[in-house]
Amino acid sequence: MEQESQLLIAKSIVNNMPSMVKSELSKMPAQKQEEFMEEYKRRSKSIGTAYLLFLIGFQYAYFNKWGFQFVYFLTIYGFFIWFLIDIFRLPSEVRNHNKDLSIEILRTMKAISS
Repeated sequence: MEQESQLLIAKSIVNNMPSMVKSELSKMPAQKQEEFMEEYKRRSKSIGTAYLLFLIGFQYAYFNKWGFQFVYFLTIYGFFIWFLIDIFRLPSEVRNHNKDLSIEILRTMKAISS
């Protein structure tokens, strides 16, 4: 019987992932975990970059939400109410995007290996 491998991913990254992703990653060999992390690092978003883009009004484009971005500009930053709300929403938007991304990468890896 094959022994489960340990998570080789930094705790700061693993702590922000759903438990299902953590569980599945712990069952993967080290090479697959490295492949997961390469893809995750390449596609994940950072709070710092989100705030920089927020300053020029392009935070929704950063998350590929072009419909929101268009409406955001069309309403002149949501009549500045949306602008004020986004100051506080950006960290959770980044976390949610990265959680969804980790699930998507895991599903893709499983589909490819099947």
